[in-house]
Amino acid sequence: MAKSKLTHVTELLERRIANGDYSRGGLPAERDLADECGVSRVTLRKALGELERRGLVDRPPNCRPRLKRVAQERPSVEIAFLTPSLAPDSFSPDLQQWLSVSEHVARTHKARVRVQNYLHWDDPIITESLREYDGVFLVTSSEPIPEWTSNLFANADGLVSLSEDLTDLGVPSVVLFPPRETFVLLDHLAELGHSRIDCLNVQGHNAITEKRIDAWREWLSERGLPDGVLHDQPCSAEENIFHWAMSAADAWLASNRGRATAVYCVTLPAALGVVRGARARGIEIGTDLSVCTIDNEGLGRYLSPSITSFERPNAAEFISNCLDWIEKGGAKSQWKHPLLYEPTNLPLLEGESSGPPVARAKGRQASR
Repeated sequence: MAKSKLTHVTELLERRIANGDYSRGGLPAERDLADECGVSRVTLRKALGELERRGLVDRPPNCRPRLKRVAQERPSVEIAFLTPSLAPDSFSPDLQQWLSVSEHVARTHKARVRVQNYLHWDDPIITESLREYDGVFLVTSSEPIPEWTSNLFANADGLVSLSEDLTDLGVPSVVLFPPRETFVLLDHLAELGHSRIDCLNVQGHNAITEKRIDAWREWLSERGLPDGVLHDQPCSAEENIFHWAMSAADAWLASNRGRATAVYCVTLPAALGVVRGARARGIEIGTDLSVCTIDNEGLGRYLSPSITSFERPNAAEFISNCLDWIEKGGAKSQWKHPLLYEPTNLPLLEGESSGPPVARAKGRQASR
């Protein structure tokens, strides 16, 4: 039997109270709450009366209903997971994994993580999150951070960067895939016999993408190899990154004409674009062309072909240190660990997307 509106809204509000959803700001006004729940104010008042009988709500005369103290138990800390808004047709495995590990560690601390989306660096939600929550886990966007926002971050307590090095602002930061690891990846391709390695970028320019491109250039210079070609086509915020990557990869494949036997993709979408574009052109990945990327977003070994890249390190210890710090107030002066957490000796996944150049492979076969 379908539940009545009264039963539905009563159970809804009881679950929210149990989950601590109103522990910070209290219950909304009756009119607002009735509109949100899609019921009349008469029905809402009956629901609040039932919650009052259950000892969860007080309803003083002529005042907004409020939670009873027994119902106001809240997590030790509440964290805003502040992330750029994603287009409905986009998917970010990296973002999902950051959120998953943050929520998992938060549960062990009896803390709670709330997702907050910002549209741009001037979005008021950024200021509100820094002001209203005990701490903020920030995922940066691909747009450069303006000076005003940088100053805001430099003066904020309890702020942690989960994707970009903001230590120059005094912000504890984690970079799971340090740009210097690019050398390990490119050395692997060189050891396979590749002498020309191009670079493909489809992400917006920020500190992460620029440092990865710089590392590729530096590696070519230090190894004395022929200059590769940088195909740099940053995707705008309005475009689907995967669709954009397919177009950019196809343009690079059309211009390459087999001159580069390997390509270093700055991010996973670029690598996926190359794999898809190569298939359409009859180019065999791992034989005719090798593809690699530094961060496989946890998907590298599950793709076909599997993508040569680094396995994702576990950031749980760093997140736990951050929560310990935020529980003590999150003052910058109280941070007791290195500001920048960078894993070392990342495990390399030698995927099916890379192999010796065709000519070298044939030479080996002939010598047997």
